Amino acid sequence: MALLQHSPDLQEQNDRLFALQPDNQSRLELFVVHAGSGAASSMVILPVREDYLIIRGRLIETSPGSEQIGLIFFSAQHFIDRSIISDDVKDIYRLTNGEHKILNAMMSGMNAEQISRSLEISLETVRTHIRRIYSKIGVRSREALFAQLQPFKFLAY
Repeated sequence: MALLQHSPDLQEQNDRLFALQPDNQSRLELFVVHAGSGAASSMVILPVREDYLIIRGRLIETSPGSEQIGLIFFSAQHFIDRSIISDDVKDIYRLTNGEHKILNAMMSGMNAEQISRSLEISLETVRTHIRRIYSKIGVRSREALFAQLQPFKFLAY
């Protein structure tokens, strides 16, 4: 909640969260629609100062004319980069199990050849998965992928 209090873009009024920047407001609106759709969970990532505010939501109750969405707020800086990507990424970007495995391997620093050997699949299959991952996440390079997914990384014990 400290991030909300110090955010020049996010405001809470009457138990509702608003973003002053149109892009962030659009993200919030899409998040609410997805969280209320019956999906297992939904997540939105909003830049706040030199951090990211991550809001995770899940539909917890539905009654005629009313839906309740449970929310969890946290800061991306609370996570330490050990290159494990949250399962939420799989849901948010609609990744297959294979794409998610390859994404985790990429985020841990493996190149396509190493992934191919590690998962015992062909190099061309790995490259196909990587192209699909880039397309689904909306990036064109490994660097852009890492930047886009930074808030989803967490410490693996």
